[in-house]
Amino acid sequence: MNTEELKQRYQSGERNFSQTYLNQTNLQRLKLGAVDLSRASLVKSNLQKVNLEDANLDGVNLYRANLSKSRLQRVNLNKAILGEANLSEANLHRASLIQADLCAANLSKAVLNHAQLSGADLRKANLSHARLSWANLRKVNLHQAQLEGADLSDAKFCNTIMPDGSLRNDDC
Repeated sequence: MNTEELKQRYQSGERNFSQTYLNQTNLQRLKLGAVDLSRASLVKSNLQKVNLEDANLDGVNLYRANLSKSRLQRVNLNKAILGEANLSEANLHRASLIQADLCAANLSKAVLNHAQLSGADLRKANLSHARLSWANLRKVNLHQAQLEGADLSDAKFCNTIMPDGSLRNDDC
């Protein structure tokens, strides 16, 4: 499937694109709210400034994809592969990223307020100046992650591995 086919099918009312192969596709600035891209492959795709609010991206492969400045509020990204993805300045307010792979992802200046990140792997991720207030960070691995200037107010920590390798258990 290519970008034009996806756009046409979405505009005609189709929402289920589960398990679709869209590697290295340019979806920049598309509005795909409430779409189902669960278990789809979008490796190295350009989704910059895309609107995926309320979408189902469960198990999606977004390895090295560009999602900078995207609107991802209330998105299901559980068990998603987002290693080395660019999510800088993305809005992930109330998104669910349970057990997601975010190793070495760029989440600088991202909005993750009230996000569910339990069990997520954020080793070596850049979270500088990210907003994580009220985020669920239980069982999250933040080893070697960058947290400079990040807002962690009221975030929940239990068995959370911090950047220096220590465990944080404020909310167990």
